Amino acid sequence: MGRGRQKAKQTKIARKLKYLTTDTDYDELAKELSSKEPGTRGKDPFKMVEEEYSKPDSRKSGGQDPEDSRDDDLDDYARWAAEAAAKATSGEMPATPKPHKRIPIPVPSALTHHKDQKTAAKGSSSK
Repeated sequence: MGRGRQKAKQTKIARKLKYLTTDTDYDELAKELSSKEPGTRGKDPFKMVEEEYSKPDSRKSGGQDPEDSRDDDLDDYARWAAEAAAKATSGEMPATPKPHKRIPIPVPSALTHHKDQKTAAKGSSSK
């Protein structure tokens, strides 16, 4: 568990112990919940993310325009789709899947019919 989660869990448990009694001071609880944590006053958690994505990154696009890379991706897809269509019509790929081989299911011996029992039953009923 990370330190942030651990601290939040400890704070939650401490609040339960402090305020979940018969003489709960709800005004004090509301004040505590609305106040900020002392360590997070001036920090903006999204500042680093904004800075990272606001800078142009030449590594990602390789110096190309994003439109050009999108066109390249579409060209690759079109080439793949044409190859797949050619395979489907040429017969390289089977049109119907092969049937699966049946798996024999074991039957308990109490439920199986034996040949000796069948012939004995026929012989006794004909008499």
